[in-house]
Amino acid sequence: MLMMNNYLNKKVLIVDDSDLLQSRIKDRLLKVFERITIKHAFNCDEALKLFPSFGPDVVILDIALPDGSGIDLLRKFKEDKPMVNVVIFTSYPSSEFEKRCMDLKADHFIDKSHPLSLVNALR
Repeated sequence: MLMMNNYLNKKVLIVDDSDLLQSRIKDRLLKVFERITIKHAFNCDEALKLFPSFGPDVVILDIALPDGSGIDLLRKFKEDKPMVNVVIFTSYPSSEFEKRCMDLKADHFIDKSHPLSLVNALR
C-alpha cells in the first residue's frame, strides 16, 4: 500500500490515452489527497520525456497506449527510479498481464472497471 495520505507534496504521473479518464482520475485524487502535483502523458513518448524531469513518486499507467506498451514503460521507469510506485490501471486485467507486470515490480495491478480500487490502492 502506498499510503499517500501520510505524505505531502507527492508527484503523480498519469499515463493514459483517454483525456476523460485522466480528468476523472485527477479530480478524484485531488479530492482525496492534499498537496499533490499531477501531470499527465497521453502516450509512451510523452511519458518518457516527462518522467526524468518531473521525477514522479507515483505513476498510474495504462498498458495499451497508442505508440507502445505500458509494460515497456513500467520496465524503463523501474530501471531509472526503482523506488517509484507504479500502479497499472488497465482495461486488460488478464492474469498473464498481471503476472508480467508484477514480475517487473509493479506495485498494484487494477482493473479499470473498479475505479475505486485505484484510490484505495493509493491510501
